[in-house]
Amino acid sequence: MSRELRDPAVERAHFDAIVAARGPIYWADRTAAGARRREIRAELLAARAAVGAGGRVLEIGCAVGDYTAALAGRTAGLLVSVDVAPAAVALARTRLPARVAVATADVEHLPFADATFDAVLGNAVLHHLRLDRALPELLRVLRPGGRFCFSEPNLLNPHVFVEKTVPWVGRWLDDSPGETAFVRWRLARALAGAGLVDVAIRPFDFLYPAVPAALVPAVERLGRWLERVPGMREVAGSLLVTARKPAAGGARG
Repeated sequence: MSRELRDPAVERAHFDAIVAARGPIYWADRTAAGARRREIRAELLAARAAVGAGGRVLEIGCAVGDYTAALAGRTAGLLVSVDVAPAAVALARTRLPARVAVATADVEHLPFADATFDAVLGNAVLHHLRLDRALPELLRVLRPGGRFCFSEPNLLNPHVFVEKTVPWVGRWLDDSPGETAFVRWRLARALAGAGLVDVAIRPFDFLYPAVPAALVPAVERLGRWLERVPGMREVAGSLLVTARKPAAGGARG
């Protein structure tokens, strides 16, 4: 059932309704800790995409542009950002620099030619998608050897587990009807099965969005230590997902 609810039409209706009601989408993006998390994720994704001047980066699931703005300041290449919800895209255009191209697009049917981008990336978006349909499209528009970089919710984190498995909690937090979260080894198998190579998924992020502003630096330092502790790191809030499309004529790995 949840797979059908991840249909792009369902996602579009959900997020258009939220934007119409209040504009910004997630409560977590409107706190001091949320802003710092946004900076950290943008730095990680941009560094692993490693796209220089003259390159092209596709961000999927840009929503109203919060993470897009952070990425734009850290990406030397042309940044193209898409989202399935027209209302979110319209708001994003008013908030982003003109050099960022923003468009409404369904990830299952992207309006780009084959091998257009040097990297595809996104924050908390893969768990909204039907991966069996979206991954082939993402690989199609990615050039051979191009990077695949995402930050996704970790189902082993207690908060994420409750949010994604208790329906009323998800509704209270404005989750879309079919969104889920990932266990990293299962996601790694799905990505490898789709044809990606050098798949690496690392748990990170113990900085909860509700942490008071004065405590953010201390909690961030503690979190970075916990990310190095075997066992404990597995319950971090997020997963840093990196992979690449095989080079032309290269092995799948």
